[in-house]
Amino acid sequence: MVVFCDSQIPLLPELLGQKLDVIVYSGRHLNREDLISSNCEALFTRSSTKVNKDLLEGTNVKFIGSATSGIDHIDLDYLKAKGIYFTDAKGSNANSVAEYVIFSILHWHFTIGEEIKGSSIGIIGYGNIGKLVAKYSNHLGLKVLINDPPLKELINEGKADDFPAYCKYCNLSEILSTAKIVTNHVPLTSTGKYPTYYLLNNRNLPLLLENSLFVHTSRGGVVDEKALLVQKEKKGLALVIDVWENEPIINTNLLDCCLIATPHIAGYSYEGKLRGTKKMIEEFSNFFGINFDTTLLQNELEQYKPISIQNFESYSEIYNKINHSRQLLDDFVNFKKILHFKKPEEKSKYFDFLRKNYPKRREIL
Repeated sequence: MVVFCDSQIPLLPELLGQKLDVIVYSGRHLNREDLISSNCEALFTRSSTKVNKDLLEGTNVKFIGSATSGIDHIDLDYLKAKGIYFTDAKGSNANSVAEYVIFSILHWHFTIGEEIKGSSIGIIGYGNIGKLVAKYSNHLGLKVLINDPPLKELINEGKADDFPAYCKYCNLSEILSTAKIVTNHVPLTSTGKYPTYYLLNNRNLPLLLENSLFVHTSRGGVVDEKALLVQKEKKGLALVIDVWENEPIINTNLLDCCLIATPHIAGYSYEGKLRGTKKMIEEFSNFFGINFDTTLLQNELEQYKPISIQNFESYSEIYNKINHSRQLLDDFVNFKKILHFKKPEEKSKYFDFLRKNYPKRREIL
């Protein structure tokens, strides 16, 4: 059996290669002809590969695994119509993103001098990432405000557990107008009862408090970047941006005024990627009935040693530990080099280069 595997999914090619023919590819460079000519039956992707009719029509692909939490790059309707099995790695990189957000808050505290303890953080989206951001924020002494209408609806119907006692539920406008820190963790959707495309836009972003911190790590299309730039100038916002509209073509004007900016790598911790690999190999094994020796993967996962909750009592200690392990400020410095490129295609290639060659960075929370 021939399977295709994105080069950014660690250890998965080695594990699959025990029993299968594995072709490793680079995210944006996969095409239908490759899949057809090799008689590919399973495809493992990340977010840079658009999985749709253009890629899959006429192929023999039966299984799609996306080692990501977000799935806006996947045409689920097409896969369902064709009977192609799909699985994602939802939640695998949640701790990585939450750690990124906590570091951003601490960096804002130490560089701008804004107080954390007793301030409010507004978390838009209380899924796998939002829950962890809320928990860690509570440990830091922040007042936690939550907005998640679909989840709130389920709670009201008795179909989901209520929010923790340390969380206060608020509508979106209240979040934006009262929280000193705002962070969003919703999927990118354009249909349904609660679409999130441009959820944060020129109508509600003006509600943001002056000199507040805005952290954006979900998907680019959730925020209207032009409207955010206007409020940056009017309100003196501190911006931390990891995701961008039209990646890999990014808004360099937005990048140039950020407190921290990175090329969509908040969820790129080594542990986050390994958890994605674990989900992929398990789902593949269940679907095809093929088992693999995963000792190498388990040994790597066991090296994760999170710090004690007591560390949250010292902002400087936790800030320094994350800074040393994740090196996000180095990522920011390297990313800003994109400003020196003149042509859009050069900038696009550099954006992808940084993601493709991202170093091994371990979580500490």
